[in-house]
Amino acid sequence: MAEMSTTRMSKADRRREIVEVAVREFAVGGLHGTPVEAIAKKVGVSQPYLFQLFGTKKELFIAAVRRAFERTVGMFRTAAAEAGEDAGTEAVLMSMGLAYRRAVEDRSLLMMQMQAYVACEDEDVRAVVREEFIRLVRFVQSASGASDDEIRPWIAFGMLMNIGAALDLSNVDADWARMCLGDGEWDAVKAKLSEEHLRKEHD
Repeated sequence: MAEMSTTRMSKADRRREIVEVAVREFAVGGLHGTPVEAIAKKVGVSQPYLFQLFGTKKELFIAAVRRAFERTVGMFRTAAAEAGEDAGTEAVLMSMGLAYRRAVEDRSLLMMQMQAYVACEDEDVRAVVREEFIRLVRFVQSASGASDDEIRPWIAFGMLMNIGAALDLSNVDADWARMCLGDGEWDAVKAKLSEEHLRKEHD
């Protein structure tokens, strides 16, 4: 039998399950350091069946890259909605930034993005990462109304947060780690967002 799992699933559902596992595995080992066999084993399918669904290891990696960006955009979409329809650019960016800050708790999501950038030496991967990155940037600009000059430092700080996740700085009890993570700045952001919500409730 091609599948080792006793649970019957449609191919579409099985693909989604494999991609979710692949995100976690590739986040640690990257494109070249992650054995496909390990992913297949964790899902409970045979390696040949996995290749029936994805063709090559690189295709599976690309699917994982797309899923990581998709989850990030989805997170930003929810955060923008929570900011409210009448929220200004700054409030929407703060809401999305705070959501991304919380995403540090799921290191696999941010590390998968880091592995995607590392794998950009491959032309096929690079094309996909460019496509997904600009889609993310355009969504943030569209949802917030941010100008190019406003979005640039916002993205730059997001990349710093990715580095913080890679270094696991949230578990480093040191001033330099807190400085890199911008702990004081995020406390101010949360306070400002709370003020905004209270103001709206009283309007």
